[in-house]
Amino acid sequence: MKKDYFATLSGADSWRQKSKNNEIEPNDTEFLKYRLNQIGDTSNYIDERNQQPSYPKVERVSIQPQTWNKRYKSNFKAKVNLIAVIRRLIMFALIVIQTYFGTTYLSTLLPYQSWQKINFMANWANNPELAIYSIVPYIIQGFIIFLFAILFAWISIGFWTSVMGLILAVIRKDRYTIEIPKDAAKHIDVNHRTALVMPICNEDVARVFAGLQATYQSLVETGHADCCDFYILSDTNDPDLYVNELKAWADFNAQKDNNGCQIFYRHRKRRVKRKSGNIDDFCRRWGHLYEYMLILDADSIMTGDCILNMIAMMEMTPKAGILQSPPKSVRMKTLYGRIQQFANQIYSDIFCAGTHFWQLSEAQYWGHNAMIRLKPFIEHCILSPLQKRKGPIHILSHDLVEATLMRRAGYGVWIAYNMNGSYEELPGNMIEDLKRDNRWCMGNLINLRLIFKSGITLTHRVMFLTSGMAYISSLLWLIFLFFSTLLLLVFNLSDQQYFFQPNQFYPTWPRWDENLALQLLSTTMVLLFAPKFFSYGIIIAKTGAKDVGGIFKLTLSIFIEMFWSMILAPIRMIFHSKFVIKAWLGSKIQWKSPSRNDDALTWGESFYFCWPLSLLGIIWLGVIIWLNPQFTYWYIAILIPLTISPLVVRISGLSSIGMRTKKLGLFLTPEETHPAKAVTMTGEYLVKTEANIVEHGFIMALVDPIYNALACALSTSRHLPNIKIEQRRLELIEQLKQADLEKINKEQQLAILEDPIILSELHQHLWQLQEKYDNLFTLWQNERQ
Repeated sequence: MKKDYFATLSGADSWRQKSKNNEIEPNDTEFLKYRLNQIGDTSNYIDERNQQPSYPKVERVSIQPQTWNKRYKSNFKAKVNLIAVIRRLIMFALIVIQTYFGTTYLSTLLPYQSWQKINFMANWANNPELAIYSIVPYIIQGFIIFLFAILFAWISIGFWTSVMGLILAVIRKDRYTIEIPKDAAKHIDVNHRTALVMPICNEDVARVFAGLQATYQSLVETGHADCCDFYILSDTNDPDLYVNELKAWADFNAQKDNNGCQIFYRHRKRRVKRKSGNIDDFCRRWGHLYEYMLILDADSIMTGDCILNMIAMMEMTPKAGILQSPPKSVRMKTLYGRIQQFANQIYSDIFCAGTHFWQLSEAQYWGHNAMIRLKPFIEHCILSPLQKRKGPIHILSHDLVEATLMRRAGYGVWIAYNMNGSYEELPGNMIEDLKRDNRWCMGNLINLRLIFKSGITLTHRVMFLTSGMAYISSLLWLIFLFFSTLLLLVFNLSDQQYFFQPNQFYPTWPRWDENLALQLLSTTMVLLFAPKFFSYGIIIAKTGAKDVGGIFKLTLSIFIEMFWSMILAPIRMIFHSKFVIKAWLGSKIQWKSPSRNDDALTWGESFYFCWPLSLLGIIWLGVIIWLNPQFTYWYIAILIPLTISPLVVRISGLSSIGMRTKKLGLFLTPEETHPAKAVTMTGEYLVKTEANIVEHGFIMALVDPIYNALACALSTSRHLPNIKIEQRRLELIEQLKQADLEKINKEQQLAILEDPIILSELHQHLWQLQEKYDNLFTLWQNERQ
C-alpha cells in the first residue's frame, strides 16, 4: 500500500503543491484573517485542515481503571493447581532447610560465643556501663546473623530455581505448560486479529524502525501477516526526533507491499502515565478491533514464526491472559554489553525454565515481547495511581502489576520458557544499565504497596516481595558488611571480657575460626556459581559447545564472566543501595530512555559517576588495614573493585575491546554464530535507516518542502472552531516571524510542529526571505547532502 503523504491541507491547496515543486508563493496572512471572519459565522464553518490518516478511525470504548482500596469481588472460582502447590512447597522447604543450616553454621564461627553466660540484669545492678559494654558485641553479631539469614535465603531462591530448570532441561518437557504447536497456522482464527504495539519515547529512530522492519519482513515471509497490524505509539517530545519518526514511518509505508498488514503511527500530545498510559490510550481507541496485543520494546526483534506460535498458543488456551516469551540479548558490541549478552543467552534458559517450574500459570510479565489477550486486559488491567496524602503515586513498573491483575481476573499468565525467536538489546555500558536499574528500583518499591491489596494471589504477593528484594538485597549486603567491619573494630580495639559469671574458673576466649569461615564462604560461592555450571553442562551435553566457540573457549568465557561478575557486584551493591535509599526518601527520577549507542561513555562521565565509590573503597580499605591487616583479604574482593570503579566502567564500555574478544572467540553465543534472519536483517535495515536520519529535524520541517508537507499532514493540533484560538495563532505567527527560530526552546518547537497552520506559514515566510535566514538554508542543504 503506497500513499501520497504530501496531500494538500490547511486550506492552502495551491501553495502546498507549489511547495512540493519549490515554487513558493509570497507570504500572505490574509488567509488567517479570512478564517477569523469565517469562524464568526460558525453555521457556515468548514474545517479544511484535514489530517492525513496515520491510524484507524478512532472509536473510543470505555475503560475502567482499578480502584485499589475497594474489596475485589471475583467472578470466578479459582481451581487449586495441586501440581503448582506441591512444587512450591518443595522449593520453600528446600530454601528454609538450607537457610537454617547456613545460618546455624555462621553462628558457630563468629568470635563471641558466650551469650548464655551473660547475666545482664546482675551486671547492670553492679555496673551499668560494663553491662552494656558486655552485650554490644553480641548485639552486633545478632544483626549479622539476622541479615545473613535473609541474604542466604535470597541466594537459595536463585540456586533452587536453577535446579528446577536443570530438571526440566534433563526431562526436556513439562506436561503442565502450554505446548508450542507444530503447525501454528492451523490454530489461528483469521477473525482474531493481533496488534503489534510499540510504545516509544525519544528513542533512536533508526534502530526503532530497523527492528520494526525486520520483524515485519519476517512476519510477511510466514504468509500470515494479514492477521496483524503494527502500531507505533510515540510519546516523543524532542522535535528533531519527532520529525525523523514521521519521515521514517512515511518511508516505511511507501516501501511496504499491500499484504493486509498495516503500519500505523500515532504521536501522543498528552503524555500521561508514561508507557502504561500510552498502552491504555491504544486500548481505549482501538483495542476493541483486536483479539490480541503483542507489546514490543524500542529494541525488540521478533521472528514471524515466534509471533505466529504465540498467537496459536493463545488460541489453544482460551484462559491464557498473558504469554511471555523469553527475549535473548543480541547485537551487543561493547565489552560490557557482550559479557551481559553472553550471560543472558548461556544462563537464562535454566532460570526461565526454573521460574516456570514453580510459577506455572501465575508467572511474571516483563513488559515487552509478550502476547496479551485484549478483552480481559481492558476490563481488568488498566492502572490508576495509588492515592496518598502527598498526592498520587503513579505505578512505574506496570508489567508485574498487570500480570497480577490478569491472574486475579481468572486468566493465566505463562512464561513460554522454551520459545525461540524473541530478541532484545541491552544498554552498552554500566552507567546506562544502572540508570535503568534506578527506574526499575523505584517502580518495584512502589509495587510493594500493593502486596496486601484485595484479591491478589499468594504467588504474586511473593513476586512483589522478590522484585523489591532484587534491589533491597544490595542495601542489606552493604549493612551486613558494615556490621562485619564494626564487629572487627570492637574485636580489635576493645578490652576483651573473659569471665561472665561469678566464680567462673576457666576464661571464655573470643575466637575467630577462619577454617569454618572459609568453608561457609565456599558454600555460598557454590550456591552463586552452580547455576552457571549447570548451564555449562547442558550446553556441552546438547551441542558439544560447537555454537559457542568450542569447549575450551566456552570454559574460558564462563570463568572470565564469573570473575567479571565478582568485580561488578560491589559497584552494583553501592548504586542499588543508593537507589533504594533515594526511593524511600521520596526522591524523584527522570524517566528517560537508555542510550543505545556504543562508546557513548567518556572518561569524564565515568569519574563523575564513580569517584564516590573510589573514595569509599580507599577509606574502607585503610580502616581494615589499620585495624588488622590479616583481615584485608576478606574484604579485598569488595574494596578493590570499588577503588578502580571508574576504570572498570570506562574500559568495559568500549566496543573496540568488545569486538576484539569476539575475534578471539570469547563470549560467543548461538545467536552470533547462527543468527536468526530477523536479527541479520535488523543490521542491514539499520544502515539504510541511519542514512535517512537528519540531525536538525525541526529545521528540516521548517525549510524542506517535503518534510514540511509531511509534518503539516500529520500534525496533531486539531480542534473545533474557536475564534480565540485562531486569534492567538495569528498573534503567535507574527511573533515567531520576528524571533530567531534557531534559539526557541524544544517545547516551542514541538508546539509549532503540532500546528499545521503555524508550520505552513513559517515555511512560506522562510522561503520568501531566504537571505535573512541563510544559516537555516545552509543547514538544510547540508542535511540534504
